[in-house]
Amino acid sequence: MAAASLFVEGFRLMRERFVVYALLALGCAATAWAVAPRVDLYDVLANHPMALLATPPVSVVLLLSLVALFYILPSALRRIEPHFRMTGIRVALMAATLLCVGTVTELGYAFAVLPGIVAGVLLSQSLVGALLRVRAGAGPLEVLPALVASMRGSVAMTRSHFATTLGVVVASLAILLVPFTLVMLTLLVLGVRLPPSLVVTAPILFFTFIYFECVRYALIVRWYRRLESAAAA
Repeated sequence: MAAASLFVEGFRLMRERFVVYALLALGCAATAWAVAPRVDLYDVLANHPMALLATPPVSVVLLLSLVALFYILPSALRRIEPHFRMTGIRVALMAATLLCVGTVTELGYAFAVLPGIVAGVLLSQSLVGALLRVRAGAGPLEVLPALVASMRGSVAMTRSHFATTLGVVVASLAILLVPFTLVMLTLLVLGVRLPPSLVVTAPILFFTFIYFECVRYALIVRWYRRLESAAAA
């Protein structure tokens, strides 16, 4: 899994739905243009730092980034299943899987940090497994069996590769969070000093998320495929 090839794959994944991402980025820029004269980022940071996430254009960037996930994830999964497409049932399964994995992980953290980390690593392959297991034309009754099978399958694949899977999980988070945080800080500094700059920095922040999320999912999909091959051997 050469790092250089992952970054190239990130560009390929982004290119597949670039028109959609460009339109969403224009939405970020338009929002920034509309609110820049009225938003005082300095006041928000000085008095209510947590309110920053609910302040346009940051809130719009985060919201449209969530929308973009429904295009990034299918593009990545087509590296495993060429005809994969997102359906209503798969969206419901995605939400259910994230909820269940998040709940189990949070319960682990409630006892101590270590059980939460262990649960997060063991269940880290659940989402990809669930989406690949359920048929495109599946009915609601197939959601629960696919969810249970994906969680069991994730544990089975990762327990004998725990340390390396932990490394992949940490790397995948760093790939997204480090550059996104740096660009976010740049947006805030420029936004405080020169509010009109938000029209440029907001779409840049959005594209930063898109590209590095594509790189992150390229890594996730490659690791899932490797674990799957090791389990089948």
